[in-house]
Amino acid sequence: MNQSKRIDHLEIQKTLQTDRLAWLWLLIGFILLPFMTWQTVIPLAAWFAPVFVLRFARTSRRTSVTFPFIFIAYVAANLIAGRGLPFNLLGFIGNILFKGLLWTLPYAADRLIGSRLKAWARLLVFPLAFTTVDWVMSLLRVSSSGSPAYSQYDNLALIQIISITGMWALTFLIMWFASTVNALWEHNFDWKPVRGMLAFFAAVLVAAQLFGSIRLSFAPPSSQTIKTATITTDSAAWKVAVDSIDWMRFNRSTDAERDAVRPKFEATVNQMLAHTETALRGGAKIVGWQEESAWVLAEDEQSVLNRAAALARQYDAYLQVSLGVFTRTEKLPYLFDRSILIDNTGHVLWKYDKTHLVPYDEAFFTIAGKGVLPHVDTPYGRMSAAICYENYYPAMIRQAGQIGADILFAPSNDVPPFASSASVMFIYRAIENGFSMVRPTGRGISLMTDYQGRILGSQDYFTNSSGTMLTTVPTRGVRTIYSKIGDLFAYLSVVGLILHAGWALIRRRQPS
Repeated sequence: MNQSKRIDHLEIQKTLQTDRLAWLWLLIGFILLPFMTWQTVIPLAAWFAPVFVLRFARTSRRTSVTFPFIFIAYVAANLIAGRGLPFNLLGFIGNILFKGLLWTLPYAADRLIGSRLKAWARLLVFPLAFTTVDWVMSLLRVSSSGSPAYSQYDNLALIQIISITGMWALTFLIMWFASTVNALWEHNFDWKPVRGMLAFFAAVLVAAQLFGSIRLSFAPPSSQTIKTATITTDSAAWKVAVDSIDWMRFNRSTDAERDAVRPKFEATVNQMLAHTETALRGGAKIVGWQEESAWVLAEDEQSVLNRAAALARQYDAYLQVSLGVFTRTEKLPYLFDRSILIDNTGHVLWKYDKTHLVPYDEAFFTIAGKGVLPHVDTPYGRMSAAICYENYYPAMIRQAGQIGADILFAPSNDVPPFASSASVMFIYRAIENGFSMVRPTGRGISLMTDYQGRILGSQDYFTNSSGTMLTTVPTRGVRTIYSKIGDLFAYLSVVGLILHAGWALIRRRQPS
């Protein structure tokens, strides 16, 4: 048995051309990896980093060394890309170690499966495997953050393809580029033996770019627009409220303790209502508050809503009010992260509680909702809402596309080092599902976009002290193919990977 395994190992090694410069390729890939995601993104780095790491995976001498070093490269790159993130052991395990492990698997698939296949079949193993891993991560609590697909945010024409395939086609294209360049590399950059592969990849890339250009030019939003405002909280009042409670025991707070914090909570409500009235006087007909911008005790929630409803009636406007509602229970969790829509007559149209909670801190204190996005028809289109971290999950936000939402409220409160990358993910959700997005954001970038990802307005929380952004957004979205077929492209990638693995196994068992 051992002898058989040794023979198989030697047969694999014969198919791999070793390269004395393999470690140099890994070094170059490692230098580029931190610029694929999160804070400092260089779009071209996302295309070329996998080229060099894949070259290392294919040409290094020992498998037992290859994959551990690729894992280390990804972990180190994630740490560099995520610099400034407050350290949390569970977050380190989930966002750094676990993602590093998963991003190593496609390289293992290419070497162990692809090496047994002929050139054309091998060409697709790596992109199929990486797309599969990328999709699986979007279903887990670690979410889709960090995906190489988000690196292409500045190529508005190219990313229109996600209105059909979701973000998975972008991941596939980037990794297909890596395997195509490696095929060329293995022929010493003589293009003639691989001209079919090069032509095929180039044709698909050009087609994707052309589709996006046509969509942007001939199908822009043409509906009526409505003046809309985002409101963010005053950081000083918010911090006073944060510091006023003992988070680990406030669920069992006494009447006296709740009376003590009430004025501090009311201060957050007062400043949000004041900013809201300023926006309404400026002509806003839709107003959205940032995530948990006003804090209330559960027994005071209705009185706060009554005050907001009075403003909605007075100014004939729709208000999306975001509250942190503190209940009283015997055990954790005890806080609701809530989005409430009030119409122009003062009626509450929905109360929606956040479902996908940040797993390493927020989930300890916050009661998860049911995971069904709300929606309601209004004179300004069909409205829906999803709160902050939920927009990291494409499958969940697809609900808004399925129900035909025209405007999605996305109240958020960012972790400062990731403000830019977070806003990109929200833009992708708008393109995928065909809605305009209103994203009022604390400690980050407030955005309003149309369904093609065009930024209609933006405001940096840290450089603008007004707390109010006012612009216009289209009142009608579009129904996208992605909203109908969902993650079909990802499913096909999984099936394709399984078929390639099966074919490699059959070839292994065939006599030489």
